Amino acid sequence: MAHGICPRYSDIDTYHMMACAIDEALRNYVCVGGNVDHVAGLDNFCWCDPVLSERTPDGPFKAAQLVRANKALYEYCVAFGVPLISGKDSMKNDYHIEGEKISIPPTVLFSVIGKVDDVRCCTTMDVKKPSDKVYLLGITRAELGGSELFNILGFTGNQVPEVDAPTALRRYRTLNRAQKAGLIASCHDLSDGGLGVALAESAFAGGFGMDIDLTRVRTEKELSTMEILFSESQSRLLVTVAPEHAEEFEKLFSGQDICCLGKVLSAPSLKIRGGDGAIIIEDDIYALKQAWQATLKEL
Repeated sequence: MAHGICPRYSDIDTYHMMACAIDEALRNYVCVGGNVDHVAGLDNFCWCDPVLSERTPDGPFKAAQLVRANKALYEYCVAFGVPLISGKDSMKNDYHIEGEKISIPPTVLFSVIGKVDDVRCCTTMDVKKPSDKVYLLGITRAELGGSELFNILGFTGNQVPEVDAPTALRRYRTLNRAQKAGLIASCHDLSDGGLGVALAESAFAGGFGMDIDLTRVRTEKELSTMEILFSESQSRLLVTVAPEHAEEFEKLFSGQDICCLGKVLSAPSLKIRGGDGAIIIEDDIYALKQAWQATLKEL
């Protein structure tokens, strides 16, 4: 079972919010070994009132957002071959206090449930050993609209991530084949915070560092370091592979968007290199883990 939820994208377009929630659930599912061809979905709508009234003068706009979301729900479930076996809707999530109306963002929690063919082939997100190669599957675009980075900086943006379902499905099926062949040491999806966050999480989860070269990231055009590190382009996976399996792994993904970013280090340090090969970021993985846990510890 896995889930996807990204309500900030609704500030830009609920169609792509829905598409991204579906894709996030599926890529979390396949990351651990779920069979992408044996999976079902469930849509859980939590929405603001979409009915025009004196208290909801923007009802037509909110209804249009609902239509956009359902259009994506239909189109992407068909594209991925995911039947919807159940769902839920809550359409009056508004709060009135002292003459002010507060509405939740249009939100859908998309859940998937499916089958792992062989639990011995499951993969986890933590890097496993030094010298393993680090790969990024998928293409990175300048898609920072509604991102974690922009939220921290106080922005919304306008370029929300978009999902290319046929390309994503091919990647997920190939990943399943690589898992069954025992080629993958670790696998982690890229979601909130993009590549920068995924690298940190995989590193401190395994207790090893990484040496990463950002110039190797596959892009459609030249991107800034910030865009490469924190774009939330969908359907991307961070994978580590033992050197002895690297050739077979690369052959399996031939013709797809794949790049080797670097390698796992024995030292507990995440090193990220820029355009001239110089280290632009170097952080202790345990300091990164403390930062990751800080908000929960403050609650």
